[in-house]
Amino acid sequence: MFIQVKPYLSFITLSGLLVLGPVGHVRAQEMLETLIVSGDAPAPALAGRIMSNQASDFHPGARLDSAELLQNLPGIQVDSRSNYAQDTRISLRGFGARSAFGVRGIDLQVDGIPMSTPDGQGQLGSVILDNIQRVEVLRGPIAGLYGNGAGGVIALQTAAPEITQLSLGVAAGDPGLQRQTLAGEWREGAAAARLQLANTQVDGERPHAYAEREQGIAQLYYRTAGDLDIALKHERNRDPLLQDPLSLRPDEWRTNPRQTNPVAETFNTRKTVDYEQTSVSLRRSEGQTRWQTSVWQGERAITQYLGFRNGDTTVDGIRFLGSGGVVDLARDFAGASATLTQGFELLAMPADLSVGVELAQMEDSRRGFVNNNGTAGDLRRHELGKVDSLDGFALLQLTPINGLSLYSGARRGQMDTEVKDYFVVAGNPDDSGARDYRETAYAFGSNYQLNAQWEFFASRGRGYETPTLTEMAYKRIGSGLNTALEAAVNYQTEWGVNYRLDDRLEVVLTQFAIDSNNELVVDQSVGGRTSYRNAAATEREGSELFGRYAFGSHWRLLGSAQFTDAIFAAGTLDGKQLPGVAREQYQLGLQWLPFGSEVLQLAAQLQQRSRVFTADDNAVAAPGYRTFDLSAQGEYSLSAINLGWWLKIANLSDENYVGSVVVNQANGRAFEPALGRNVTAGINMQYAF
Repeated sequence: MFIQVKPYLSFITLSGLLVLGPVGHVRAQEMLETLIVSGDAPAPALAGRIMSNQASDFHPGARLDSAELLQNLPGIQVDSRSNYAQDTRISLRGFGARSAFGVRGIDLQVDGIPMSTPDGQGQLGSVILDNIQRVEVLRGPIAGLYGNGAGGVIALQTAAPEITQLSLGVAAGDPGLQRQTLAGEWREGAAAARLQLANTQVDGERPHAYAEREQGIAQLYYRTAGDLDIALKHERNRDPLLQDPLSLRPDEWRTNPRQTNPVAETFNTRKTVDYEQTSVSLRRSEGQTRWQTSVWQGERAITQYLGFRNGDTTVDGIRFLGSGGVVDLARDFAGASATLTQGFELLAMPADLSVGVELAQMEDSRRGFVNNNGTAGDLRRHELGKVDSLDGFALLQLTPINGLSLYSGARRGQMDTEVKDYFVVAGNPDDSGARDYRETAYAFGSNYQLNAQWEFFASRGRGYETPTLTEMAYKRIGSGLNTALEAAVNYQTEWGVNYRLDDRLEVVLTQFAIDSNNELVVDQSVGGRTSYRNAAATEREGSELFGRYAFGSHWRLLGSAQFTDAIFAAGTLDGKQLPGVAREQYQLGLQWLPFGSEVLQLAAQLQQRSRVFTADDNAVAAPGYRTFDLSAQGEYSLSAINLGWWLKIANLSDENYVGSVVVNQANGRAFEPALGRNVTAGINMQYAF
């Protein structure tokens, strides 16, 4: 299936090129949409809001999980399921904590191209992480200007090749890991290209947990004589088999965390994924007039066998016909964006005004079948869901006096959803429906640079998150699209201080308060049928501490601590903690370079987290835990050959802990065990031409 980009998408992109193309260039400065795209220095008013990890901060690993790149960044909670049939669970200040699969409430980007759909669904499992050079996280009210579901922004960035070379890498280890990578990079003047392939097999620590993944990416970069950057990318991900061992009840986990839910074998629970996306970006980042435009289009096909036959269930005495234990989903998506930033003077004050537009669409063709113990049976669901979104935004930045930066911005978004039910039979009424959302986000704030070391910041804003198509699929009682779901609205306040001492020391202390109305939470999850509701209100308050320190050229220390009090603030759940959110989390990483170079690096990583409740009633919690990792890596060059290696021992103490929870799981199977002690190693050889 292939969806054609609607005429207005092509029109806005072409218009952007025609109108913005002939602009001039002078000094570089970033705009809203390219703020976390290029890796250059962002606008002064926003610089302190971005937390980042460079490639030198990444601990070695097989690069199978985005958690490897997000360590030590404050505000982020990454729950690794150790189950490749379910995407890594990521939440930021509690946004996205409700997600049973994938990522919700966080805007995901790779090289400025959205990895989130217009209704707020996202995942990073299809991204080749080996060539990511930088990870940036934008928190707080300003993130709301990125639109629907942007409780925060996580942006991954690659870099254009600098030399022509061929790379070959292999990795192996626990639990039954085998991974091979092959990459070719080329550089000739203003042009560069990269072709990369990766193949991965993992046996898994639990029975019925085998995973196989095949990935490929082609990238082309070119800078014109007029300093126009052009980037073209095509990526493909194919997962032929991702077995799902399913989650466990607390008593099962305590007895034997390495066991598999028996239902997994009975129904042969598994998933296959086929993902493909093409994008092109044009950007001019230098001068008083700066602009960027991007177009993307792709397809994602999923077939998943769940741990039940039909999904028929009885809720409050009413029997519902399930949609079958086999999901067959074909998703087509496309989008375009354009942003223009103009520098000028306003009443003798230096100013920047950014305006932009983003359009996106997706179409889900979804079918469901009876799961006859691992084979697809009769049709139980057939529908077509569509989402169209159109957003416009503006951001004004002022510098009234030296050291003081002010900003104010707003974004208006509209999202239209529609589901057409083609499976209307006796006992299964027409579940068609439609719902339109119109929401506004805004943010304003200030930064004050007292001197070269001290910076103070504060901001306030409003954001929103509409329910996804998946979350609207079911009602708790009755049939039909859950059109009663309202968009969740949040009001965020953030303030803090940043201390920097040259390139050696950085400490950031941030406090935040978030009040949400109509928070989207899981209402019930039983028999594959998960319904959602709007909570009356929630409150989240917390503090985050981030620091990095370089002891000369031999030692580097990187750490974070976060405290999040996330509670329901009204109704019968008043005072209960939000499920899926840890109250406390600490991370500390230490790197030692004995020779002061990349020849040898030794590292240790400590993580500690408090308990996490599995449901709204707070009756059951996954215990807190502490893990300790050790690693070593090095590089050695001989003429045109560069040899790199790494070794990692994770969970050194063999801690038995829950890596993630399934929120509000009605059958009690909410614990997803993490890996025990595991050892992995890899080697990479590069030959420069």
